[in-house]
Amino acid sequence: MASLVDQNPEKRARHRSPQPQKTPAGVDQIAPAASAQADASIADDLPDIVDVVLEMGRTPDEPAAEAPSPLPADANPRLPAHLDALAGRARDYVEAASSANTRRAYTADWKHFASWCRRQGVEMSPPEPQTVGLYITACASGKATGDKTPNSVSTIERRLSALSRNFLQRGQPLDRKDRHIATVLAGIRNTHASPPRQKEAILPEDLIAMLETLDRGTLRGLRDRAMLLLGFAGGLRRSEIVGLDVGRDQTEDSSGW
Repeated sequence: MASLVDQNPEKRARHRSPQPQKTPAGVDQIAPAASAQADASIADDLPDIVDVVLEMGRTPDEPAAEAPSPLPADANPRLPAHLDALAGRARDYVEAASSANTRRAYTADWKHFASWCRRQGVEMSPPEPQTVGLYITACASGKATGDKTPNSVSTIERRLSALSRNFLQRGQPLDRKDRHIATVLAGIRNTHASPPRQKEAILPEDLIAMLETLDRGTLRGLRDRAMLLLGFAGGLRRSEIVGLDVGRDQTEDSSGW
């Protein structure tokens, strides 16, 4: 029996498989070397806890942080201090580009579109021509926008201009020539636009009555008489009459009008 027992303790240690050690609580503990190797393997597969915490704290609309990339040469750099005055003047020009009434109307139109998108469960941006086409259809019907009456064609065109301006300022231009917008708008114009009011033509007796009120002894009376006669003879509109101009090289005495 004694000869069958290996008396070499080192050899027995090499052939003996590692046995887990029992703690007083009965929990198996892996040998330190094996535990360190397993922890390293798990750490390679799991994300960093810092990244997890940052991701949990990020709002749904906030994009994940990316490694900073070199900025292009034309990226909006910080303006030098001596250009602050010009920047202020540029802001004044931006304000002067449209009247206060127009800005108020565009702001109201943008809120109107946002409210409609929220009720319909559609996204506002990026601008989708199909969505905008449905929106102006709702404006023309007056049933899906909360308005008491259908919007007029001029109101719908103004709302569309407001959307184009707001999307452009956000770097998301709206293609108004897309068929989902242009074709729908053309149909709205043909269906709901009021026909132009036909003006009554001036009869010869009406013209004579107007000419009799002018003083032929004054330059102003002669001027007005000439304008009325010329407009009547040519069938010109008011804008065409006031746009008439004759230069010095178009008159015999080179005096012009």
